[in-house]
Amino acid sequence: MSRHSIVAEQRGLRPGDVARALALASVPLALVVSDGPSAAAMALAAFGAGIVRLAGMRPIPDIVTQAVLVGAAWCAALDLYDAIPWLDLAVHLASGVVLALLCHALLVRSGMLQEGDRRRDGWARVLHVTNAVLLLGLLWELGEWAGHVGIDAGIGVGYEDTLSDLVADVLGALAAAAVLERRALLGRGRR
Repeated sequence: MSRHSIVAEQRGLRPGDVARALALASVPLALVVSDGPSAAAMALAAFGAGIVRLAGMRPIPDIVTQAVLVGAAWCAALDLYDAIPWLDLAVHLASGVVLALLCHALLVRSGMLQEGDRRRDGWARVLHVTNAVLLLGLLWELGEWAGHVGIDAGIGVGYEDTLSDLVADVLGALAAAAVLERRALLGRGRR
Protein backbone atom coordinates (compact mmCIF):
# COMPACT_ATOMS: atom_id res chain seq x y z
CA MET A 1 0.00 0.00 0.00
CA SER A 2 1.37 3.40 -0.93
CA ARG A 3 2.04 6.14 1.57
CA HIS A 4 -0.49 8.33 -0.23
CA SER A 5 -3.31 5.80 0.18
CA ILE A 6 -2.53 5.35 3.90
CA VAL A 7 -2.69 9.13 4.40
CA ALA A 8 -5.92 9.35 2.38
CA GLU A 9 -7.47 6.64 4.58
CA GLN A 10 -6.85 8.75 7.69
CA ARG A 11 -9.45 11.33 6.68
CA GLY A 12 -12.76 11.35 8.48
CA LEU A 13 -13.72 10.37 11.98
CA ARG A 14 -13.66 6.82 13.29
CA PRO A 15 -15.28 5.35 16.41
CA GLY A 16 -11.87 5.02 18.09
CA ASP A 17 -11.07 8.72 17.64
CA VAL A 18 -12.93 9.63 20.83
CA ALA A 19 -10.65 7.23 22.75
CA ARG A 20 -7.64 8.80 21.00
CA ALA A 21 -8.75 12.27 22.12
CA LEU A 22 -9.08 10.95 25.69
CA ALA A 23 -5.59 9.44 25.44
CA LEU A 24 -4.17 12.83 24.39
CA ALA A 25 -6.06 14.61 27.18
CA SER A 26 -4.62 12.10 29.65
CA VAL A 27 -1.06 13.34 29.07
CA PRO A 28 -1.38 16.69 30.88
CA LEU A 29 -3.82 15.17 33.35
CA ALA A 30 -1.23 12.52 34.31
CA LEU A 31 1.28 15.31 34.90
CA VAL A 32 -1.14 17.07 37.25
CA VAL A 33 -2.22 13.88 39.04
CA SER A 34 1.20 12.28 39.28
CA ASP A 35 4.53 13.42 37.82
CA GLY A 36 6.70 13.82 34.73
CA PRO A 37 7.52 10.12 34.23
CA SER A 38 3.80 9.30 34.41
CA ALA A 39 3.06 11.96 31.81
CA ALA A 40 5.85 10.53 29.62
CA ALA A 41 4.36 7.03 29.89
CA MET A 42 0.95 8.50 29.04
CA ALA A 43 2.47 10.26 26.01
CA LEU A 44 3.79 6.89 24.82
CA ALA A 45 0.31 5.41 25.27
CA ALA A 46 -1.21 8.32 23.30
CA PHE A 47 1.40 7.80 20.58
CA GLY A 48 0.41 4.12 20.49
CA ALA A 49 -3.23 5.17 20.11
CA GLY A 50 -2.21 7.15 17.04
CA ILE A 51 -0.34 4.18 15.60
CA VAL A 52 -3.48 2.07 16.13
CA ARG A 53 -5.33 4.46 13.81
CA LEU A 54 -2.66 4.04 11.12
CA ALA A 55 -2.95 0.27 11.40
CA GLY A 56 -6.53 0.43 10.16
CA MET A 57 -7.88 -1.92 12.83
CA ARG A 58 -11.60 -2.57 13.17
CA PRO A 59 -13.42 -0.40 15.74
CA ILE A 60 -13.59 -2.88 18.63
CA PRO A 61 -9.92 -4.02 18.50
CA ASP A 62 -8.96 -0.36 17.98
CA ILE A 63 -10.75 0.78 21.13
CA VAL A 64 -9.68 -2.24 23.22
CA THR A 65 -6.04 -1.74 22.22
CA GLN A 66 -6.18 1.92 23.19
CA ALA A 67 -7.93 1.10 26.47
CA VAL A 68 -5.23 -1.39 27.45
CA LEU A 69 -2.36 0.95 26.53
CA VAL A 70 -3.85 4.00 28.26
CA GLY A 71 -5.07 1.88 31.19
CA ALA A 72 -1.54 0.56 31.70
CA ALA A 73 -0.21 4.11 31.84
CA TRP A 74 -2.94 5.17 34.28
CA CYS A 75 -2.11 2.22 36.52
CA ALA A 76 1.43 3.60 36.76
CA ALA A 77 0.28 7.19 37.30
CA LEU A 78 -2.03 6.11 40.14
CA ASP A 79 0.59 3.80 41.72
CA LEU A 80 -1.71 0.81 41.29
CA TYR A 81 1.19 -1.50 40.43
CA ASP A 82 2.55 -1.02 43.95
CA ALA A 83 -0.89 -1.45 45.55
CA ILE A 84 -1.89 -4.59 43.61
CA PRO A 85 1.07 -6.98 43.24
CA TRP A 86 -0.35 -9.14 40.41
CA LEU A 87 -1.53 -6.18 38.31
CA ASP A 88 1.82 -5.62 36.56
CA LEU A 89 1.87 -9.11 35.08
CA ALA A 90 -1.81 -8.99 34.15
CA VAL A 91 -1.29 -5.70 32.32
CA HIS A 92 1.80 -7.04 30.53
CA LEU A 93 -0.19 -10.09 29.45
CA ALA A 94 -3.04 -7.90 28.16
CA SER A 95 -0.53 -5.57 26.51
CA GLY A 96 1.07 -8.55 24.77
CA VAL A 97 -2.34 -9.49 23.36
CA VAL A 98 -3.24 -6.04 22.04
CA LEU A 99 0.26 -5.33 20.76
CA ALA A 100 0.07 -8.61 18.82
CA LEU A 101 -3.16 -7.39 17.22
CA LEU A 102 -1.48 -4.09 16.39
CA CYS A 103 1.76 -5.65 15.10
CA HIS A 104 -0.18 -8.15 13.01
CA ALA A 105 -2.25 -5.37 11.44
CA LEU A 106 0.83 -3.25 10.73
CA LEU A 107 2.86 -6.16 9.33
CA VAL A 108 0.00 -7.26 7.05
CA ARG A 109 -0.68 -3.68 5.95
CA SER A 110 2.99 -3.11 5.11
CA GLY A 111 3.22 -6.36 3.16
CA MET A 112 5.86 -7.76 5.50
CA LEU A 113 3.50 -10.54 6.59
CA GLN A 114 2.25 -12.55 3.64
CA GLU A 115 -0.65 -14.97 3.57
CA GLY A 116 0.14 -18.59 2.87
CA ASP A 117 -1.66 -21.90 3.06
CA ARG A 118 1.07 -24.14 4.47
CA ARG A 119 1.16 -24.84 8.20
CA ARG A 120 4.82 -23.79 8.27
CA ASP A 121 3.82 -20.36 6.89
CA GLY A 122 1.31 -19.98 9.71
CA TRP A 123 3.90 -20.76 12.39
CA ALA A 124 6.26 -18.27 10.76
CA ARG A 125 3.59 -15.55 10.94
CA VAL A 126 2.90 -16.36 14.61
CA LEU A 127 6.62 -16.13 15.37
CA HIS A 128 7.04 -12.86 13.44
CA VAL A 129 4.22 -11.21 15.36
CA THR A 130 5.41 -12.60 18.70
CA ASN A 131 8.97 -11.43 18.01
CA ALA A 132 7.71 -7.94 17.15
CA VAL A 133 5.90 -7.77 20.50
CA LEU A 134 8.97 -9.12 22.30
CA LEU A 135 11.04 -6.34 20.73
CA LEU A 136 8.52 -3.72 21.86
CA GLY A 137 8.54 -5.23 25.35
CA LEU A 138 12.32 -5.16 25.44
CA LEU A 139 12.35 -1.51 24.36
CA TRP A 140 9.80 -0.72 27.09
CA GLU A 141 11.92 -2.46 29.73
CA LEU A 142 15.02 -0.58 28.54
CA GLY A 143 13.04 2.65 28.82
CA GLU A 144 12.01 1.74 32.37
CA TRP A 145 15.63 1.04 33.26
CA ALA A 146 16.79 4.33 31.71
CA GLY A 147 14.07 6.18 33.60
CA HIS A 148 15.10 4.47 36.84
CA VAL A 149 18.77 5.35 36.34
CA GLY A 150 18.44 8.84 34.88
CA ILE A 151 15.13 10.31 36.04
CA ASP A 152 13.48 8.71 39.07
CA ALA A 153 14.83 5.84 41.16
CA GLY A 154 11.23 5.13 42.16
CA ILE A 155 10.54 3.63 38.71
CA GLY A 156 10.46 -0.06 39.51
CA VAL A 157 13.03 -2.24 37.80
CA GLY A 158 14.78 -5.44 38.70
CA TYR A 159 15.87 -8.72 37.26
CA GLU A 160 12.75 -10.71 38.19
CA ASP A 161 10.41 -7.84 37.30
CA THR A 162 11.95 -7.40 33.85
CA LEU A 163 12.01 -11.10 33.02
CA SER A 164 8.48 -11.75 34.26
CA ASP A 165 7.20 -8.71 32.31
CA LEU A 166 8.84 -9.97 29.10
CA VAL A 167 7.48 -13.50 29.63
CA ALA A 168 3.97 -12.10 30.13
CA ASP A 169 4.33 -9.96 26.98
CA VAL A 170 5.40 -13.01 24.96
CA LEU A 171 2.68 -15.30 26.33
CA GLY A 172 -0.01 -12.74 25.52
CA ALA A 173 1.43 -12.15 22.06
CA LEU A 174 1.83 -15.84 21.31
CA ALA A 175 -1.76 -16.59 22.31
CA ALA A 176 -3.17 -13.69 20.28
CA ALA A 177 -1.01 -14.43 17.21
CA ALA A 178 -2.02 -18.10 17.30
CA VAL A 179 -5.72 -17.16 17.50
CA LEU A 180 -5.33 -14.69 14.63
CA GLU A 181 -3.60 -17.33 12.53
CA ARG A 182 -6.22 -19.95 13.37
CA ARG A 183 -9.02 -17.55 12.39
CA ALA A 184 -7.24 -16.68 9.14
CA LEU A 185 -6.73 -20.37 8.37
CA LEU A 186 -10.42 -21.10 8.96
CA GLY A 187 -11.35 -18.09 6.82
CA ARG A 188 -9.15 -19.27 3.95
CA GLY A 189 -10.64 -22.76 4.24
CA ARG A 190 -14.16 -21.38 3.76
CA ARG A 191 -13.22 -19.62 0.51
